Amino acid sequence: MSEPSDAIDLPGQLQELTQQLAQSNPELYRHFALYLQVLRQVLPQRVQQACFHLATQIHPQRYAALPAERRRLLLSQIEELVNRCSSRLTVEQLVILAAQMSKERQRRERHERQQLLEDLSWDGESPGSPTEPDHLPPGSVQIALAPPLTGGSFLWGALGREAGAPGADGGDGDDGTDHEEEDDDENEPTDDRFVLALTAEGEASPTPAETAVTGEASLWQVGRLPEDPEEVLRWMDGMEMALGRRLRNLSHAINVELLRGGVSRSLLPVSLLDAVLDGQLETMAAPANLMRLPLPFSPSRSTQPHTMAVLLRGVELELEEPRLRSCRRRLQQHRQEVRRMAQQFRRLQRRLRIHQAEQLWLQDIRPTQSPSD
Repeated sequence: MSEPSDAIDLPGQLQELTQQLAQSNPELYRHFALYLQVLRQVLPQRVQQACFHLATQIHPQRYAALPAERRRLLLSQIEELVNRCSSRLTVEQLVILAAQMSKERQRRERHERQQLLEDLSWDGESPGSPTEPDHLPPGSVQIALAPPLTGGSFLWGALGREAGAPGADGGDGDDGTDHEEEDDDENEPTDDRFVLALTAEGEASPTPAETAVTGEASLWQVGRLPEDPEEVLRWMDGMEMALGRRLRNLSHAINVELLRGGVSRSLLPVSLLDAVLDGQLETMAAPANLMRLPLPFSPSRSTQPHTMAVLLRGVELELEEPRLRSCRRRLQQHRQEVRRMAQQFRRLQRRLRIHQAEQLWLQDIRPTQSPSD
């Protein structure tokens, strides 16, 4: 069995690829930091434009009926929310949030697996029911009284994802103290603590002990990117999810302020915003950074009832801002390059494992030397 000529150099090729990735990581960091910098610059104007359309084009009578002091307070509160969110639109803050979301997602998955195992291992007896006979006649059918599988993944789709699903310890806790999804009392939006919690995620940095709990501690180290291309791709995905979470939280907090100020009359729960962002709910045409959601009931057949709310989405922000599109294009090009590295990395690793297995096989089949007489 012949040995590939370049098999002995596989570790060197892997090391070279790792070094190439490490050299490109600072560029990825700069691309992401520049994207967030531009986003912080354009976000106040885009939020103001969306709120302007909602207040003057959709609900002009309500806004005009407000006292001048109340209008100024409303605009001031919205500006403060945008500023609080912008201060957390940095690479370091998003890394902290992405780590917390990953940790909570792992806790939820562990709970769902445990719940599934409990459902599968159910012994057929319900509390207080008489003991079933040990042996049933051949051909008998035993009707179990247990409910169907109740794992979270079976019951909670887009409406429950990261918004208080069973078993989750307060949603994807964005900070170590106040979890935004713990306040599931969305019919009382006038609580100031509720609004502050929506935009205060990530204020308390996780302790080293909390970070070391999960197996992804090395993936979410502030100021350091992974050195494995597969992990870099996961890092980029996690950062995009954290950014989407920040924009969703800001959207919901603004909608709370519009309701409190008397401009809006309804408040969509966070779970509905998540469902729209995930494409689980169909929406109607609406201006940029606004969402028009059809309602299931209609007093008359001539008009389709609907409700509108602020919903900030990265795609729409990029469509309106050429600088954001340019930054996104650089990030996409970098992702393609990292994906190419990941494919090459997997091929080299597989070849190295095959080579090592072949060496072990040849060593195992080599006849043992018998001791000399």
